[in-house]
Amino acid sequence: MMDRRSLARAVARATCALTVPIVAVATTGRAVHAQTDYYNLDRGRPLHVEDALAIERHAIEWQLAPVRLSGARGAGSTLEFEPELAWGVWPRTQLEVGVPMARWRRGSRETLGGAGVDISVLHALNTETTTLPALAVAARTLLPAGPLGPSRAIPTFTALLTRTMSLGRIHLNASATPGRYSTDDRVGEASRWEVGVAGDHAFVFRSLLVGGEVLARRALVGRGDVDWSAGTGLRYQVGPRLAVDAGVGRGLAAGGEWYVTFGSAISLSLLHRFGGVR
Repeated sequence: MMDRRSLARAVARATCALTVPIVAVATTGRAVHAQTDYYNLDRGRPLHVEDALAIERHAIEWQLAPVRLSGARGAGSTLEFEPELAWGVWPRTQLEVGVPMARWRRGSRETLGGAGVDISVLHALNTETTTLPALAVAARTLLPAGPLGPSRAIPTFTALLTRTMSLGRIHLNASATPGRYSTDDRVGEASRWEVGVAGDHAFVFRSLLVGGEVLARRALVGRGDVDWSAGTGLRYQVGPRLAVDAGVGRGLAAGGEWYVTFGSAISLSLLHRFGGVR
């Protein structure tokens, strides 16, 4: 178990190690695509549902300070911090690596430390047209690491859809996690399956995106009831490369879990270094 000072030092080291190269590139990179970063819905930033769009090739997005506080009556609370780096490795394909850390509190018990290593790949199958919505597939694996991480790797596969209409966009995500797990396995908040629907509206002249979502999920272990939750959030473009987001949500059942999120993202374009998109 880590104490508060050890966790603080670990967070500081991870942040510095990833921030220094990003800031160095930012001083010379262009910000053309980043000026519309507020229009992107990343997983958990601010909604759980994400859009079916990948960042452009050779672009980098650094989730600088994503924080999530959640809890339920009689079940304690969890404070999560997950710095994450996304890279447009190929056309319509992005790779994301996150290092979640958390503070888990139940009554007088408290645990601090790493909560795994999160690696995911998202590939957009097409560009949205007047007749065909944007479609994408994603694969994610949460690897064992730290006292709050899973006891073994947990893979999740997701299908994503985004449709743009005159009043805004509609998003649909459907995820599934294969494999057998028992109550002895640490699985965190992983679910056997999950379906989410979200809608958002962009205020272009204010560089602001506002959205809401409804989720249905079943726990990875056991055969309990389907859990329903709802949330809302916004993203705002502060500067050419910097966007911030905030969201709130709650489980719809009596005594359901509530959560609050806040984050910021720095987006860079490295197209000039690689001769443009191919």
